[in-house]
Amino acid sequence: MLEEVIFNENNGVGVITLNRPDRLNALTYPMVQKLNQYLNLWEVKEEINCVIIEGAGDRSFCAGGDVVKLRKEVLADGGPPTQLSKSFFYDEYTLNYKISNFKKPFIALINGFTMGGGVGISMHGSHVVASEKTMFAMPETAIGLFPDVGGGWLLGQLDKGIGAWLSLVGAKLKAYDLISLNLATNYVASTEIEKLKNLLITSSPDTNDKVTSVINSLSSNPKTEDSVLLAHEEIIKDAFSFDKIEDIFERCETLSKLNNEFFNTQFEELKHKSPTSLKISLKQIRVASQMSLKDELIMEYRMVQKCLKIGDFFEGVRAMLVDKDRKPNWSPSSINDVDESRVDEFFKSLDDVDLVLEN
Repeated sequence: MLEEVIFNENNGVGVITLNRPDRLNALTYPMVQKLNQYLNLWEVKEEINCVIIEGAGDRSFCAGGDVVKLRKEVLADGGPPTQLSKSFFYDEYTLNYKISNFKKPFIALINGFTMGGGVGISMHGSHVVASEKTMFAMPETAIGLFPDVGGGWLLGQLDKGIGAWLSLVGAKLKAYDLISLNLATNYVASTEIEKLKNLLITSSPDTNDKVTSVINSLSSNPKTEDSVLLAHEEIIKDAFSFDKIEDIFERCETLSKLNNEFFNTQFEELKHKSPTSLKISLKQIRVASQMSLKDELIMEYRMVQKCLKIGDFFEGVRAMLVDKDRKPNWSPSSINDVDESRVDEFFKSLDDVDLVLEN
């Protein structure tokens, strides 16, 4: 049986390879546990100068957490809360925070799909290298969740309208926009990614500046034609800068009457998301703009446990990823029926254990 994640030490460089290419390198709980284990080891091991993380195959870095497997295992255990539903996210968010505070250069080669959980194990690192194959999204509202793994914090630091659009619609971005938004640090053509990895191993840089110098030697400019924002940034900001979902829907409806093809597509996407997820996601990124990553992850852990318990997560995964009928039965089914008291429930401290993060 193939290892789901491979760890190698080569000339002072720790190399992590996510090794589920048939599943787009989606994260399982054992993968999360091993990543935590090895990063703890490598952070204090004197022989390790820096860490590289990559995905096996040429399609995906990491398309997210394996929520299908998680749903199956939690339901088989009688439904939430189970030890798995608590531990998976507890350890995953701990991993995200660990990467953000890692004491050595942490280089993510996001050459392919980088979504959900894949964002959490790449974009909190010191160096994020995108290629023309990179496709970013935080599509959680489609499965009854919200942008987690610290994604809410990343989006909360962006312009209000852009952050909300990415969060609520689950919109996709490529390299040019990721660089523009500082979600990626460098662009390297996919044909040069393996060369870059080998160059990093050969030079074994031990500071961020040295890593930057190596990456810069192979960096180039991404194509502007891959940009969504160059053409549509103003209309996105116009529609998504409000602090209430109802106001965003109203503005979207008005703009869609202008027969803007791009915007009609965005509005149609928005209308199919979980109403509960839309409301909690908007509140999340608005408050995240004033929070530290640490506090935001603690908030996310509260939110995710409530999503599994009283939200639309199991129905969303069923409809979008298991049965694939794309007809989720959201409850409530309308944003007008999701009142503030329901939204507030997702942000309350947990009865048992909140997430504890150590610097």
